[in-house]
Amino acid sequence: MSDRLLWTRRQKARDAALKLAACLGPIAVLVVVVVLTGGRATAVAMGSFGGLVALVIATDVRTPRGALIGGVAIAGALLALHIALAWLIDHPILE
Repeated sequence: MSDRLLWTRRQKARDAALKLAACLGPIAVLVVVVVLTGGRATAVAMGSFGGLVALVIATDVRTPRGALIGGVAIAGALLALHIALAWLIDHPILE
């Protein structure tokens, strides 16, 4: 591990692309699963919101492992939010 001070542009770009891919991977899997289950509008919302948050996290973390952990956390939070909203919308008390 180095301090990234003497890295070339190619090494910096590779590191940034690796972190972005590691952060966007779990979100992409979640979006594909939602599309396959029939939620196109939900998948678009999850993809856009999750992608923006993943971009912020990928530029902030230092290692690709941290980016992967952040991507899994974002995907888990989006899934929990989706389940909670679906439960609230279909709750019998609200009918």
